[in-house]
Amino acid sequence: MKSILAGLSFMVVLLLLANCQTTQPKVATQASVDPNAEEIARFSAELRRQIAGRENEPVEAVFNNLKVLKGFPAETLIVAMEKWSEALGVSCDHCHVNNEWHQDTKIDKDISRQMVLMGERINAELRTIKGLEGQDPSINCYSCHHGEKTPARRKK
Repeated sequence: MKSILAGLSFMVVLLLLANCQTTQPKVATQASVDPNAEEIARFSAELRRQIAGRENEPVEAVFNNLKVLKGFPAETLIVAMEKWSEALGVSCDHCHVNNEWHQDTKIDKDISRQMVLMGERINAELRTIKGLEGQDPSINCYSCHHGEKTPARRKK
């Protein structure tokens, strides 16, 4: 059962990564440059230095306090976090205490875990709906957030 869950988690992360891009390429203008990109790149580079030589080990063997994401290479977690930061328009410190990534002191970290699980449930349900376009319809963080921390609500 654990290997099935690990495999599903890995597939979800890959699916989210594959679909975490905008549907239209952004035009690089002063206004469209991600204000968090430099900070995210700095944190990611530091994490990559910390796990150097262990990038292909299972994520749960490299990082502490993982409760949802398990069963894939450690490097994939860093890439996923970069994409999720971009999809929500936030930096790492939105969910994490800088350089103490394992801490659970910020509620947004738990909310993110719940959102990953919600995405897994929605994607599982999508795969059961006959007639949807595409071989493997799916949602991801960007589907609702569009680069914003809080998804926009439909105007009445």
